[in-house]
Amino acid sequence: MRILVLGGGGREHAIGWRLKKDYKEGEFFFAPGNAGTEKIGINLSINPEDPYEVASICAELKIDFIFVGPENPLAKGVVDVLTEEGRICFGPTKKGAMLESSKSFAKKIMEEAEIPTAKFSIYSIDDFKTGKLKIDELTPPVVIKASGLCAGKGTFVCKTKEQIKEAIKKIFVEREFGDEGNQIVIEEFLEGKEISYFALCVKNQFKTIGFAKDYKRLLDGDEGPNTGGMGSYSPVEYGDEKLKEKVENKIIKPLMRKLAEKGIEFTGILYAGLMIGKDEEPYVLEFNTRLGDPEAQVILPLIKNNFFEVILKALSEEKIEDIKMENHALCVVMAAEGYPSKYKKGIEIKIKSEEGENFIIFHAGTKRENSKLISSGGRVINIVGIGKSKDEARKIAYDIIEREIFFPNSHFRKDIGL
Repeated sequence: MRILVLGGGGREHAIGWRLKKDYKEGEFFFAPGNAGTEKIGINLSINPEDPYEVASICAELKIDFIFVGPENPLAKGVVDVLTEEGRICFGPTKKGAMLESSKSFAKKIMEEAEIPTAKFSIYSIDDFKTGKLKIDELTPPVVIKASGLCAGKGTFVCKTKEQIKEAIKKIFVEREFGDEGNQIVIEEFLEGKEISYFALCVKNQFKTIGFAKDYKRLLDGDEGPNTGGMGSYSPVEYGDEKLKEKVENKIIKPLMRKLAEKGIEFTGILYAGLMIGKDEEPYVLEFNTRLGDPEAQVILPLIKNNFFEVILKALSEEKIEDIKMENHALCVVMAAEGYPSKYKKGIEIKIKSEEGENFIIFHAGTKRENSKLISSGGRVINIVGIGKSKDEARKIAYDIIEREIFFPNSHFRKDIGL
């Protein structure tokens, strides 16, 4: 069987690593992949966001199964094009992916399905130009989000009137996110504990995979700018059976019913970013329609089942088996100097050992040049420790950074899991 993983980050290395572990005989391809994925299979230099280019290479290479890693190819309709051509795909259609690619669409669905979420209002760039959006009447704290896909950078927590004006200026005046910022969602500010929930879905049926916690801010103590994610761990101490049942019954089931009502069949990974309020109830901050990055790096190593078999069986029989998890995993992301702003590329990295009994290093922004490993992105490598407890996994991950890796002037948080 020939398998293609679309994407080139740490998440996609983790997906490829997991599928290869479960299906050793498989022939693996990655588009575009990185220096880590080339040890599993063949990297293809095609544009994963062009559905027709992907379809063409799938035909040429006789690809049997496609796992879509990132959100952009999903939003561009890569699954629609590939399934039309009769290929087996794991990921939602363009309509299903709108849960992530349009925050305004997701909020309206939540409202219709009576899913607990922050109170909100939606404004377009025309509302801003015509004065329908009355900025002076907005009372902080509020959260302002560009509606489209902004690589995790389109959300602004505004605690002052000045910050409100600045966020709207960035989106509507400076057009920092282009057309992805043609609409904004303004939400009430929710306080509590954040957690990420993941489910495996096939045609609106689902089974919970588990919970993870991620760290979005650049600096220790959750300071500094937002990033794509600087670390994560799973399981989460407050992600218990009681919370799982609440999420399934109050959020995922009503969501799947509402999607079915609208004629949307959802297949793939559903990722709900949640806030656990002071009332111990979960509220949806956002939906994503793929695995998180770096959450995939801690979720995938903990799955006891043969994950690839679970997916294939679910796709063919439309019945998903229960997913069992064991142990604890913690991931520390090592980033290039300057990230998330202008960062340095081409830094040589030396790694003594990439995988052991209780650790794995997943590559993200890396490539090989003249047999040297060099950095090519902002988030560069992900160090994952696996142990019987979070503290053990944490100790392993940080020990590996100290013992196995030479990455000059890299930046990583020292407080993941504390």
